Amino acid sequence: MYSDSDMMEPLEKAKFIIRNNVDSGYLEAYNTFMRESKKNSAESDYYLGLMYARGQGVPKNYETARVWFEKGFDGGHPGCAYYLGIINLKGLSVEQNSKKAKEYFLMAAGRGDVRAEYELGLLHFKDNDIPRDLEVSASWMKLAAEHGHIEAQFILGQYYKSGAGVDRDIPLAVRWLMTAALNGHLGAQILLGNMYRNGDGVPQNLDEAERWYDMADANRN
Repeated sequence: MYSDSDMMEPLEKAKFIIRNNVDSGYLEAYNTFMRESKKNSAESDYYLGLMYARGQGVPKNYETARVWFEKGFDGGHPGCAYYLGIINLKGLSVEQNSKKAKEYFLMAAGRGDVRAEYELGLLHFKDNDIPRDLEVSASWMKLAAEHGHIEAQFILGQYYKSGAGVDRDIPLAVRWLMTAALNGHLGAQILLGNMYRNGDGVPQNLDEAERWYDMADANRN
């Protein structure tokens, strides 16, 4: 079922199994990661955390996932900081703690994790335990958008459209909305259709509106 991975080294094969959700290979992957973890492989700790967080071949257990992510984090794996941030943000097996989540996201973002950049943008927008700061939110969203995060591109487009945390700039708003739309974001496609249909910040153009609506319809299907 996963013959393309048969020539891989055991650890690479195990990672392939998890990334591609190859159910029949979960036990093999688990055994490989456990064996490599005993050799201080932080990457194996990370994948064991994923398996328990997702319930891939093992019962879903966020507490066990957290233990593995913490071990991988101590070993220097960059992805573990992001997931520890999510665990603390959502209160999975721990008391919900946005401030602690932010600390982990900052560490992950410092290692180039675009998902953490996006989460930091959201944290500074939501105004829960962390006070809303639209300028800080927009700066993180911009960084994530530039690094290819599609939802961040959509949100950044709306920030520029409304002037939230940035100077209002309709051309930049359209640029980022188009980037998200061309990357398959349904909301961006619909919003662009609405803007061109109503002449909202752009010249009214029903043909252009229809083009974005057609793209959204194709996306839905």
